Amino acid sequence: MECSQPQGKKPWACACCAMEEGELAQTLRDAGCTEEAAAALMADVRDPRRLLELLARHRAALLDEVHRCEKKIDCLDYLVYRIKQNQQKRED
Repeated sequence: MECSQPQGKKPWACACCAMEEGELAQTLRDAGCTEEAAAALMADVRDPRRLLELLARHRAALLDEVHRCEKKIDCLDYLVYRIKQNQQKRED
């Protein structure tokens, strides 16, 4: 599948996702891609399988980051619990 350049208003559109260049670039930035990563991904729009592979890797990296943050939140929650528990013991 290749990117097409349809006639009319759209100067560039990706055949694999039907997005214009600017919309695709913005979506990639909104997904946390750097400018360099977005440019690299956009260079692969002619190969949907490669693009999907790269997007899956980026998604996995973001999910790993979420899990690391969740673990940090769990640690903070535990600390708050212990502090409150200690305060409760002091008040009794």
